[in-house]
Amino acid sequence: MADSQVYLREASVHPAPEADPRVDALLGQMTLEEKVGQMTQITLEVIADKRQRPYMVDRAKLRRAVEDFHVGSVLNVVDEAYTVDEWREITGVVDSLSRASRLGVPVLYGIDAVHGANYTRGAALVPQNIGLAATFNPALVQEAAAVTARDIRAGGLPWDFAPVLDIGRHVAWSRFYETFGEDVHLASVMGVAQVRGLEGDDLASGVRAAATGKHFLGYSGPRTGRDRSSAFITERELREYYVPPFQAAIDAGVATIMINSGDINGVPVHASHDLLTGLLRDEMGFEGVAVTDWEDIKKLATLHRVAENEREATKMAVLAGVDLSMVPNDFSFHTTLVSLVRDGEVPLARIDQAVRRILTLKSRLGLLDAPAATGSTPEAVTAPASRALALQAARESITLLRNRPDASGAPLLPLSPEANVFVTGPAATSMRALNNGWTYTWQGDGRADLYMPEGRTVLDGIRAIAPEATYEPGAGFDGSLDLEAAASGARAADVAVVVLGEESYAEVPGSVTDMWLPDAQLALLDAVAATGTPVVLVLVEGRPRILGEHEAGADALVMAYNPSHEGGQAIAEVLFGRVNPSGRLPFTYPSGPNMLVAYDRTLSDDVDTSYGFTGFQPLARFGDGFGYTTFATSGLTVAPEAEIGEPLAVTVTVQNTGAVAGHEVVLLYVSDTVASVAPATERLARFAKVYLEPGESRTLTFSLDPAALSFVDARGRRLVEPGAFSVRVADQTAEFVLTGDAPLVLSTPAR
Repeated sequence: MADSQVYLREASVHPAPEADPRVDALLGQMTLEEKVGQMTQITLEVIADKRQRPYMVDRAKLRRAVEDFHVGSVLNVVDEAYTVDEWREITGVVDSLSRASRLGVPVLYGIDAVHGANYTRGAALVPQNIGLAATFNPALVQEAAAVTARDIRAGGLPWDFAPVLDIGRHVAWSRFYETFGEDVHLASVMGVAQVRGLEGDDLASGVRAAATGKHFLGYSGPRTGRDRSSAFITERELREYYVPPFQAAIDAGVATIMINSGDINGVPVHASHDLLTGLLRDEMGFEGVAVTDWEDIKKLATLHRVAENEREATKMAVLAGVDLSMVPNDFSFHTTLVSLVRDGEVPLARIDQAVRRILTLKSRLGLLDAPAATGSTPEAVTAPASRALALQAARESITLLRNRPDASGAPLLPLSPEANVFVTGPAATSMRALNNGWTYTWQGDGRADLYMPEGRTVLDGIRAIAPEATYEPGAGFDGSLDLEAAASGARAADVAVVVLGEESYAEVPGSVTDMWLPDAQLALLDAVAATGTPVVLVLVEGRPRILGEHEAGADALVMAYNPSHEGGQAIAEVLFGRVNPSGRLPFTYPSGPNMLVAYDRTLSDDVDTSYGFTGFQPLARFGDGFGYTTFATSGLTVAPEAEIGEPLAVTVTVQNTGAVAGHEVVLLYVSDTVASVAPATERLARFAKVYLEPGESRTLTFSLDPAALSFVDARGRRLVEPGAFSVRVADQTAEFVLTGDAPLVLSTPAR
């Protein structure tokens, strides 16, 4: 597989869309009301017939939306997922009625398909993004995204509100599992993989969908960790951590951008011309559609209170750079914006700019020529190959973080199928925990019959390999059940598999004030560990909940994230050695409530209470993870001196020194010894995932361009300074010096 930088470079080479003369022709024929209608997006519930289940379209309501308000976009489900045939009926009615309007401009339908086509029953669901990040396999992520595009397009849904490009810097954030982790380079590579998988090279092909980079900008850095709350982010931090994944996605052709619901330094992003026009458009070069999140223009008045009323809020947002408003429950945006234009408070030229972008997107998707569902078939949604891909993604995500030897001196894992296995813990029997939010319903809490019948819980997966495995729940997610029964089951077993974690949640309802794993689950872990039976702790969670000293009771520790429907089988296969685990941790797992520090920290975060440099002691570090074989790294070489601005070649050899074939994730870190702002201890610059048979070795060569050695300085400039650097791969390090008379400035803020 190509290294991560090669992948990024190749993914950014895609055909530029051709201009469609029909766009300007349509724009020239539109009335003001029709133009503003194109900028209006409502939810399906507004036009649904609620006298039937599942809710389908009420034609009278739809006709009013299209004929009176000229609505250009619809989104979402009502309550729960639909079958692909139900989707085709819904989108078909919406499409045909909109095409019967005066100008025949079709409605654009959007959906949150964030881990597969998660609002389509029967579609294969892949791990949530944090698990996909753990695979360190962008090609696999791109392939999964292509399946998602095909599956939603089969239902007539050509616009996907994915990927999340918010970087996971605050582990308490309820949407942490939707991110690709804490590292800028990893998040950029994986975000681009999803964009390219969804969009391909031809959005009009009928099996691709428009991607949405979200949520621009700084959404994942709330001060409190609570969703949709205020962030305080310096300009340097914004550009160092939050901008790069969006820039990479823009370079890769992302069609739309969704705006952060919150505020940065007291300024709601929806009201910021500086961010939405100065940064996003003028500096970063985005030319697509900027869409709000749920009801966020109204919230400028009702929640943020930077506007006196909805009229003032609408004016702020549109002039700041919003093209499309997710109203979503009424038509107030339409009536308000029409009035603002007629009164001269919003120029018609700004409306034309937004509508041209929206019509261009519809043209690129082929919607001006044919309905969205013409390129894919319902049968494709349930293809066995898609489930096989989802299973492979789950397998590659599972991360082994600890594997102590048992009484015989052999590592506890993998388990023998003949072992007497006891299973306990609330996540062992929960499909909700395996999937988390955005699974058939917003909170992932839909009726059990919505879950794929063939999906296996962790207990199901274990019993498929070890049929005699016993089980006691021991505890619920938030309450004790019967600790003594669990302890008794553990005493009678050779090994206890304790499966703990979180139940499903999404957005604000998932906000927490306490990052500890609930007391009942910690008590269960303690009770089982106290029996003396070897313990395998499996964590099924969307963010790293704190274990504290309780983690000492686990002889083996497996991080499973939210691996989705196929996760129960994948976890079991790893536990019993049918799969050699290859996942690597895409974030830093804190050991305590005051250890919420990312790996690319400054040296001051390492200072301990005795003034030494051992203050950074997480439970597990970014990049941690190993399997059932061993790898040796050798021969790390780099030129000892290079002129600043010249690319540097880094060569390293990796060998499988064990007895089992497996994947090794090769992580190349760079450290700047001295810089004009406090440098990070190290940063991931490149990575590659390689498969090696026992005894096989491979020599890899990475190229470090100036950007890989750069940082953002106090003036917001991205630059490289001359001086000493080092590179690290595993336990190998090498040093080099960049020579030059002055820093090399790669970019300067234009705003």
